[in-house]
Amino acid sequence: MRLHSRFLAPLGALSIILSLILPAAAAQTITVIGTTNLAPLVADAAKEYQAAHAGVAITVKGISSGAGIAALKDKQADVAMSDVAVGDPDFQDTIIGVVGFAFAVNPDVGITNLTHKDAIAIYSGKVTNWKDVGGKDEPIVLIGRDIGTGTRFVFEDKVAKTLVPLDIEKNAAAVVKKVAATPGSIGYLASGFIGNYQNLIINYEGIAPTEENIRNHTYPFATDEHLYVLKTASPDVTAFVQYVKNDKPLLRKNGVF
Repeated sequence: MRLHSRFLAPLGALSIILSLILPAAAAQTITVIGTTNLAPLVADAAKEYQAAHAGVAITVKGISSGAGIAALKDKQADVAMSDVAVGDPDFQDTIIGVVGFAFAVNPDVGITNLTHKDAIAIYSGKVTNWKDVGGKDEPIVLIGRDIGTGTRFVFEDKVAKTLVPLDIEKNAAAVVKKVAATPGSIGYLASGFIGNYQNLIINYEGIAPTEENIRNHTYPFATDEHLYVLKTASPDVTAFVQYVKNDKPLLRKNGVF
């Protein structure tokens, strides 16, 4: 049966009216929370991804690995950025690369290498002066990250337990700036945040925290970097995670190898 044009006209007008009244499809929002070591990388990836995917809005918050894992578990985040491996049966893990952590010392300290044995002695409080580990006669000032951060966890898992007070800084950039300004100080940070402070970086166990040494796991103070999602995550969320993993130039630029 053919509809007469006098019936089609009102129907066309109705479709136009409905298109104006009905709301557009809601944007897909993705919330990413976790380690400050990955936040700049993921934020840059989010900008690229949103530019190519209209209707996707991504928020990235760098707090700590622990905060990201807790937020994902409580469904307050869609993606958790973590320096730490988590064995949660509800999580799907994507390893995006490896990050190395470098020791930075103030230039007046007078050492170019730190051994595992020296690190244990310093962070246990048994050694409190640089002269006892081959440096100058100067008190050691410890600068580090808070409990709950992935950086602190990796340090205590791979290097030494911290048994003495630290001067706590909120992120890697703050740590290296504080070390540069504080005589006698030492700190540790993800190598991607060294920036213009290369003169502060020393070897650990005789090995430099270079890209090659970190990538091939020769450098011992390093860890895999994880993006966790729930196993029930939407295709948009998993697609973004894969986008980050596959953006090799951006990963390298941010010290993830």
